[in-house]
Amino acid sequence: MVITNNAGYPEALVKAVENDSYSKGEGVDRSVTGLLAPPRQAALKEIHGHEIVEDVSDRTYALYGQLVHLLLERAGEQSRNAINEERLYAEVGGWTISGQTDTLTLTEDQRSWIISDYKFVTAYKFKRSYSGELVIPEDYEQQLNLYAYLLRENGFKVDGLKIVAIYRDWSKLEAKRDKNYPQLGAETHDIPLWSEDKARSFMEERVRLHPAAENDLPECDASERWAKPDRFALMPTAKSVRARKLFDSRSAATLWAAANSMKPGWVIDHRKGANVRCENYCVVSEWCEQFKILNAS
Repeated sequence: MVITNNAGYPEALVKAVENDSYSKGEGVDRSVTGLLAPPRQAALKEIHGHEIVEDVSDRTYALYGQLVHLLLERAGEQSRNAINEERLYAEVGGWTISGQTDTLTLTEDQRSWIISDYKFVTAYKFKRSYSGELVIPEDYEQQLNLYAYLLRENGFKVDGLKIVAIYRDWSKLEAKRDKNYPQLGAETHDIPLWSEDKARSFMEERVRLHPAAENDLPECDASERWAKPDRFALMPTAKSVRARKLFDSRSAATLWAAANSMKPGWVIDHRKGANVRCENYCVVSEWCEQFKILNAS
């Protein structure tokens, strides 16, 4: 990968990005996070890795992972009841898979371990629904349960999973205004622990998909593309800033406007959908025929 600085970032940030010491481990086919990536994307990275060009402005997010290392280092030396930044390995379906946990902590009875993973995220990631329900991001749940799989394969017993969310954009004013907004700048969230069978099946399925993709590129589905469908916004007037209501089709918007006696002058604004990951967060989109076809439609 070639790193550029077209955005003109300060030299300190450029060096920090260029000197990223992350490694999935020698002889490893995929890391846990790599295994969770879309198989098509991962395969294209293997093919075009030496051609990929990224600007520093698109790589600064990677620095957050390094901040976890500094955080744990500053917290002090490892105690006999905790292990920091442990990388584990397992052979699955002929592939070597690795994963590095942030912190492993012994339970009080010292018979099993709690996996804690630190995330520097926006507060939106863990904002509760209107009903007050907290929805854990699916990829976080998958990631920690694959770590649990690796631990079990290495003789550890796993008792629980936790995300320590540190909100990089947290606002005290917003917390006072909205009870569903994170009430603290950092929170710990329990993650559902899968059964051993479920974790094993999921791991084996991901390992099956990735090697197959290197021989026959599968298409990324809507969830992998972070696809947003077309929406039709019913606007009270052509100059309105906010939509009265959003619809999946123009006809549905028209019917609602008629049924609710909208005043004359209302308009329907067609908001075209997008494949958010493909357009903004995929470093191999320029070599992806699927993206080119989607972009042309």
